Parts: sequence; C-alpha cells; structure tokens
Amino acid sequence: MLRTLCPTSSRYPCRHLARIIHRDFFKTALSSSAIPALTPNFSTINFNDRTSVLTNAKTFEDLGVAAYNGVGFRIQSTLYLQLAGKIVSVEARHAAYIRFLLNQPFLDSSVVNPTTSTEISLVPAQVIPIANKFITGYPLVAPALGA
Repeated sequence: MLRTLCPTSSRYPCRHLARIIHRDFFKTALSSSAIPALTPNFSTINFNDRTSVLTNAKTFEDLGVAAYNGVGFRIQSTLYLQLAGKIVSVEARHAAYIRFLLNQPFLDSSVVNPTTSTEISLVPAQVIPIANKFITGYPLVAPALGA
C-alpha cells in the first residue's frame, strides 16, 4: 500500500507517512492504554552534520527494532502480531540502509548477539531511558510487564 502512495523520487515524505501509520496503529491497538502524544527533543542532533543525523537515525531505528523484539511475545492478537512483524521489518530495513549510508557493516554486535547469533532484544525498562533522551515534557516510564 505504502509503495503506491510514495513516488520513488521522494522517499522522505514516505518515511514520515510510515511513521504516522505506525503511530496510528499503536494508538488503535493500545486504545486507552496508549501514551499521550510526545514532543520530540532533537536539540542534541547537529542537523548541519550528515554523520550526526545518520548516527541518531540509526539509534532510533535500532532502538525500535530491539524494542519490538523485546515485547513481540507479549502481543496476544495474531492480527496485531502480524502487523507488528511487518512494522519491525520496515524498521530493520531502515536501519540497514542507514548503516549503508554510514559505510558500516549491515550487521554488527549492536544488533546481533555474536555468541547466540540472535537479534538484540530490549525490554521496556531498557528502551525507555534511551527514548527519553529524545523526548520533552512527558518522560516515559516503563510499564510493569515483569521485565
């Protein structure tokens, strides 16, 4: 669906549209448990420096993938699990492309455990402190999920 909405010549608006679709999916899936709208804080990113922008973008993408990996088993609806699997697949492709732009390897120990060869998974208590560095006004708190 997204491919038909996104001309190849302009991918930034499409990535933005993908973010909106992901956000709205979670608002619907979480219903009254959804967090309020967040205000991003990108003040630590030097938007005049390509490496700064791409390195932070890689952080966001990797964090998203690890967060999905860390809570996917908690999704009870097979429909929501299937949709979350599609979203995390998109996030992983974004991360791989950013690595390409940074001339970094497709995979390294920041995304795959070198001992077990499994993808890195983070539980909410690990994700929240990293995410909070980029949020203003409403610091996130990890839900009591037992991990």
